Amino acid sequence: MTNIQRGVRRTGSMDALMARAARDGVSRREFLRRVAGTGAFVIAGPSILAACGTEGTATTAGPGTTGAPSTVLFVDNWIEYIDTTEDSPDGTSTKDAFEAETGIAVTYTEGVNSNEEWFGKYQAQLAAGEPTGFDIVVLTDYMAARMIRLGYAEKIDHGNVPNMANLASALASPGFDPTRDYTLPWQSGFTGIGYDTNQTGGPVSDLGVLFDPKYKGKIGVLEGYIDTLGLIMLYEGKDPATATLDEMLASTDTLGKLVTDGQIRQVYGNDYLDALINGDLAVALAWSGDIFANQEDSPQLGFSFPDQGVMIWTDNMLIPKGAANKANAEKWMDFYYRPEVAAELAYWVWYVSPVDGAKEAMADIDETFVDQPLIFPDEATLAKSHIFRALDEAEETELNNAVAAATGV
Repeated sequence: MTNIQRGVRRTGSMDALMARAARDGVSRREFLRRVAGTGAFVIAGPSILAACGTEGTATTAGPGTTGAPSTVLFVDNWIEYIDTTEDSPDGTSTKDAFEAETGIAVTYTEGVNSNEEWFGKYQAQLAAGEPTGFDIVVLTDYMAARMIRLGYAEKIDHGNVPNMANLASALASPGFDPTRDYTLPWQSGFTGIGYDTNQTGGPVSDLGVLFDPKYKGKIGVLEGYIDTLGLIMLYEGKDPATATLDEMLASTDTLGKLVTDGQIRQVYGNDYLDALINGDLAVALAWSGDIFANQEDSPQLGFSFPDQGVMIWTDNMLIPKGAANKANAEKWMDFYYRPEVAAELAYWVWYVSPVDGAKEAMADIDETFVDQPLIFPDEATLAKSHIFRALDEAEETELNNAVAAATGV
């Protein structure tokens, strides 16, 4: 089976930039403020330019164990997806603030290297009705949908998360969890067009570039169906949120022809970025944060929101079935849906905040970030953003197999 979603979204490049800034005596906050102020992140495309269960009982349980009641919480997330103490000007991160306010000791791990890897690691425990040891895990839409479908997620007690009222309306009702009974967004991001201006001569915002013979053998696409197939469907006038399986399979044929004809150089994981930077690719389907993180060292890189629409993905907080500290997990969710906390988080991770009011709160942190479209896209931009609809098990299996056959990955 292919890896049907992002692997490790982050690259080492931002770390390198930050390390260099630190050697120069520049704090991370100051570094990002300078980047924001210079407008170094290139965004093209008219859309963005015009706008942009059961009650939990806390225990001392560690992963895979149970114990006596206590005040603990175990969170598993993607790498570099939360602000840290060392990057805070006052020496206090949002996690620190949560612990101080609630008295809950948080064990925070960065064990989600990919959705498929995480699921594969814990599926046997979940299927056997055994707890994973984590009270919250952050998974992308399609995997969250699978967890819900298989009965591997606890239902959120909305009464314990009153700040859910701050959830942005555009994210309030996904097909896989229409009333957000099982998930709550952590952050979102965009998949669009990355390009090398040395080869394209300027911004590229039309998905027709994937078919342009001028770039034959210089096009890169992403593994799986969420990103690449979604954008091909948009080019063909289909909505990934409502398309039938037959329509998806027809677009898979389109993808297969691009691969067979040699138009596409390769189907990539995270290594697409290296190929784009070193000139092997002129154009690649790309994740917005990756391009931003590398623009200082590779100023030829640009990112555009496609004219036909952009794929938006969301990484969701989810309580795995049998979590020992469910009530504490709900307190964590509620805390991060305070606008001021959401703003602090978004300021560090540079992805789309799902919390209404975070933009206003950002003004108290750094006004140069208030109008950053990668953090606060406006309604016009969100209206052009598309999600891939949730698939049932049979559909997912058939589509995965078709995409694997078409791409050879």
